[in-house]
Amino acid sequence: MSRVSPAVTFPFPLTIEALHEDHVIQRWLCDDLERVADLLPTLPTLPELRRISDRILRITSSHFARAERVLGAMPAGQRPTPAMLDALHQMHVQDEMHGQDLVVTLWQHVGTVAGANVGQLSYMLRCFFDGCRRAIRLKESYLAESRPERVRPD
Repeated sequence: MSRVSPAVTFPFPLTIEALHEDHVIQRWLCDDLERVADLLPTLPTLPELRRISDRILRITSSHFARAERVLGAMPAGQRPTPAMLDALHQMHVQDEMHGQDLVVTLWQHVGTVAGANVGQLSYMLRCFFDGCRRAIRLKESYLAESRPERVRPD
């Protein structure tokens, strides 16, 4: 199956502050997905499932690319190396694929017998939110490394 992401637009400024705000939004999604996993085999209501699915797709189609652009546009000497940016990009590609698969699987579970393939769904939920949290930590480590050393008193 070929995966094609929609064209990415950036309605928000490409700033480190916007990146931090994206991380807050992503953490909320991860927390919500963890709750979904913990409550299995019960699924959220259909409206909530739609909102969760939309959030997954919005984050994977816009937040990830925005983060890469913000980090890649940092001043020389503060910017992550090309290898670091490539590693992040590969994580984002994998997380985007997991997110798309997760949305499909969530909707496939609607109306099925409670408990059917619940292990698979639980695994997919955990893979996605663990992957997102891992990518957030990586980006935050890149930002921490870019800060000038603070002078400490003797």
